[in-house]
Order: sequence, then C-alpha cells, then structure tokens
Amino acid sequence: MSVLLVILAAVLALALFVLLLLLLLLCVRTGIDAIGVNGDVSIEVRYGPVRIPVWPPPRREKGTPSSEQQGDAHKPRKKRKKKKYRYSLNRDELDIGELADLTHRLHSDLTDTIQISRLRVRVVIGTDDAAETGMLLGTSAALTGMIVPFLENTFEMKDYHVDVDADFEADHTEWAFTVFCSLRPLRVLWCLLRHSGELYRMYKRMIKKEEAITHE
Repeated sequence: MSVLLVILAAVLALALFVLLLLLLLLCVRTGIDAIGVNGDVSIEVRYGPVRIPVWPPPRREKGTPSSEQQGDAHKPRKKRKKKKYRYSLNRDELDIGELADLTHRLHSDLTDTIQISRLRVRVVIGTDDAAETGMLLGTSAALTGMIVPFLENTFEMKDYHVDVDADFEADHTEWAFTVFCSLRPLRVLWCLLRHSGELYRMYKRMIKKEEAITHE
C-alpha cells in the first residue's frame, strides 16, 4: 500500500511540475517581427530570445536525388482517400451583429495584452501623374490620421512613427516599414477558454457538415 502511495505521489508531483512548466512557457511573450523595404519582406516569430524565420521560406539547394528518393519515384503512388464529408458555411445562420459583438468582446479582452513595441512606416508616393499623386497623398494622410490614433488608444505602443509624403517628380512609390508586436499566449488561451462555449455553439450553427459527393 505504501508503494502505491509513493507512486501516486510521484505521478501527481510530475503532473504538477509539467503543468507549472507549461504555464511558465505560456507566460513568455511571443511576437512577430516584420521588416519590409520596397517589396522585400522578412518575417520572424520571436519566442522570448528565440527567433524563428517564417518568411521568406528557406531555399532548398538543388542536387541530385539520392538512391532512396529515386527508388521512391518508381513506386506506385498510393491513392488518396476520398473525403467522406465536406464542410461549408451556412449563410442562413450568419448573424453579422452577433459576430461583431463577439469580435468586440474578444478584442476588449485582448487589448491590454497586445504590445506594439516598434512601428515605423515611411512611404513616399510617386506616380506618372502629378494629380493622381496628390489624390493618393490626401487619401493616405486621411487614413493615417484615423489608423494611428486608433492604435494609440487601443494598444500599448512604445516606439512608433508613421510618415507619408509624396514625390511629384518620381514615377514609382517607395515604402519601408518595421513592426514588432507581441502578446502572452496564456492570455489568449484564457480568453478562448472563457468564450469557448459561445465559440463552439457559433461554430456548430455556422459550419454545415455534408456528405461529400464523389464522381467515379
């Protein structure tokens, strides 16, 4: 009996340790670091000090295939299993008001956990037509005047600067940006668990499951 108690205590202690370790890992800030200059964009996912490149994807070096790969190429391909069911959006159950309300509440729960540590944008508009350049400059300035205050009032922002200008003699637009935003995964998980019942009921109503029709 004492041996069973010792084993049970060890299992409970191990489970508690794993749970605490998981909670600790979920508390580490996870973010996206993106940099772009005139069409070239690089994106990294940062988990604490760890950086994981996401875009552009790593290039694979072209080489001669190995003997195993050549042998696999001659093997007959397995037939893919036909899907028994297919899923589609049930538009009749789509309630825009309910969806907007849920989105607003999710946004409110996550507002204070999203941190924009760096946001710098530089755009110089240029086209072949000076009138079109002026119209684009006015539209961009108006959008900047709406988006930047919204971000300031919604998220925690530290280092940010947005500059939109025009070059009436240029024939193309140049732009550059750098942004780093992060959050704690534990807070996202807690928010999803808090609204899990409502999210599941909405999913069951809006996603329609049907038998897949296959043609021989």
